[in-house]
Amino acid sequence: MRPPPGTLMRFPHLPVEDELEIRSVFARYGHLADAGDPDFVQLFTEDASWTRANSPPASQGGSGLPPETIRGRDKLLALMDEVMRKKFRQRMHHQMTDFYAVPGASADDAMGHARALITDWRDGPGKIAMFGKYDLRFRRTDIGWRISDVTVRVLPSQE
Repeated sequence: MRPPPGTLMRFPHLPVEDELEIRSVFARYGHLADAGDPDFVQLFTEDASWTRANSPPASQGGSGLPPETIRGRDKLLALMDEVMRKKFRQRMHHQMTDFYAVPGASADDAMGHARALITDWRDGPGKIAMFGKYDLRFRRTDIGWRISDVTVRVLPSQE
């Protein structure tokens, strides 16, 4: 139910320290992914999953890679090597925008949402290659907040 017009909306929020740490973890996501840096996997829980929910062909703004779900740090590291280093030669770059985080089901769980403009520099001057929507789950661990699940949807969606 929508509040009456003119009513100020309230938004659920995390404690400031938790939100700052989550934002810091997520900010590193694009930087480390684009660099093909193996430290990328340290942003994730041991049992994390990463899902490419859809994949339009490159001619329609997608990567052309198949939809898939990858589970575990070792497979995330293999994805980083195969896709970012070999296929895209570290010339695809994420500009993550509009990120916000909200509390999850417990004090050790949070959800995040972001948009990503992905540029392609493989053939000289950069061009917009994809636009993605990211839905993430973060979990507090013994060493701090980490990403436990990522789902990426690339527009245009074929779903």
